[in-house]
Amino acid sequence: MQYRNLGRSGLKVSVLGLGTMTFGNNQWGLGGVDQPGADRMVAMALDYGVNFFDTADVYALGESEEMLGRALGPRRHEVVVATKARSRMGPGVHQTGLSRKHLYDALHGSLRRLKTDYIDLYQLHGFDAEVPIQETLETLETFVRQGWVRYIGMSNFAAWQMAKAVTLQKERRMEPFASAQMHYSLVNRDIEHEVVPAAPDLGLGLIVWSPLSGGFLSGKYRRGAEVPEARIRDLSSSFPPFAVEAGLHLLEPLGEAAGRLHVSMAAVSLAWVKDRPGVSSVLVGARKAQQLEDNLRAAELTLAPADRDRLTAMTEPKALYPGWMIQSQASGD
Repeated sequence: MQYRNLGRSGLKVSVLGLGTMTFGNNQWGLGGVDQPGADRMVAMALDYGVNFFDTADVYALGESEEMLGRALGPRRHEVVVATKARSRMGPGVHQTGLSRKHLYDALHGSLRRLKTDYIDLYQLHGFDAEVPIQETLETLETFVRQGWVRYIGMSNFAAWQMAKAVTLQKERRMEPFASAQMHYSLVNRDIEHEVVPAAPDLGLGLIVWSPLSGGFLSGKYRRGAEVPEARIRDLSSSFPPFAVEAGLHLLEPLGEAAGRLHVSMAAVSLAWVKDRPGVSSVLVGARKAQQLEDNLRAAELTLAPADRDRLTAMTEPKALYPGWMIQSQASGD
């Protein structure tokens, strides 16, 4: 297993981390892993050298955190535990968002469910336009000073929101963010427009969620297998979203690379994203231990330059303005 610093911090995380959204019966129908299954997956991840475990209070409304806490048991202090807060946890007006009140309630709820007295990485699950960012940052600063939280991160922020928050932290000498958890995959490279260039400049390590785009890049869909049109329509409204036709076009070269390496298409997809610039860790999750074991093998996999370059070229996102003007001016045109 490889270990990388999380952004500019001294925290080292495994290049593959275990995402636990599938633990418990979550509200999106994406879970179903029971406690024995969670125990097996956590034990397997530890055996592979994984030291980074990510959850969120909203996953199965706290059940995922409870299951992860039980699965780690006495080995909790060997690992980096990350959780997130922002999402709605109940019907009340203060049971969602990034206000001081909700974050205090959310943090202490997570500590209780995880059966721990500190969180290694506490992440904002998204931006909250209804709360002054200063209030949120001051609250996080207090959490760190109290010893309840060791490092802080953000997730699903736009680049300008990231820059605003980090600038305020610097101006007020607050605890800096260490990471940005974002969706990134071969079929969804949107963050390359703004977030990928901004993250290292702001000192943020990228944590990747859904690197297989909801399982599409695992190879379960193939154009040659005549994917039913109805199923393609389902994919077009899947989460996270991606361009279905472009994705189907990618499957053949992805399969060819997997065949040459004698690994799965999922492993190739994970190997591609883990070696992208700025990536500190890639979260993998599964409903079955066998799926997880296959994904974890990607930790030591390096793609041949020809395969890497081909996959990269096929999925290169079209530059958005002012990106294409910046590129043109940089080239001297």
